[in-house]
Amino acid sequence: MVATLRRMSSPSPVIERVVFEQTIEGLFVTALRSRMTPALQSVLKTEGVDLMQRLRPAYPVEVWTRCCLAAAKHLHPSLPVEDSMRLLGESVVEGFASGFLGRALMGVVRVLGPHRALARVRQNFRSGNNYAEATVTKLEETTYEVWMNERGPTRYVCQGIILAGLRETKAVGSQVDVTRFDDDSVWFRASWER
Repeated sequence: MVATLRRMSSPSPVIERVVFEQTIEGLFVTALRSRMTPALQSVLKTEGVDLMQRLRPAYPVEVWTRCCLAAAKHLHPSLPVEDSMRLLGESVVEGFASGFLGRALMGVVRVLGPHRALARVRQNFRSGNNYAEATVTKLEETTYEVWMNERGPTRYVCQGIILAGLRETKAVGSQVDVTRFDDDSVWFRASWER
């Protein structure tokens, strides 16, 4: 009985949030290939991602966040951080969709349609990191609430990824808005006309 109580009262281990190599590669190598400059490459190296070296299997989420902020500022210096990070997220999907495997997968996404594509948000994000959690709640026929446990400014990267993903399904008038957020989570309203 005492052992059980100790186990129950001991804190659970804290798992470091990491972003996987394929996410780093997908954005900074593939999606931004045509817009990568020596200056941006240098900033990314300073922030923890050296694109001239073999990428590591995973990077702390703090490195991912710093690199996303640096790239967003470099690519869209006149825009507010929310907009520049959202555009960065859109670039992730556009870059992925331009590759051979991406084109094939986007064909499947179009067949799935927006409803089923949104239902896969958690699985899709979880393939890029070790921490993504999401719930999707249908509010109306073409309106959903998406909750994610994304912290800080990378919430807007997620917004852009979801928006670009909806566009890939050919959902007309796709829109994804941040409706609220706190220190640990973000809520999106994802909708389309038809």
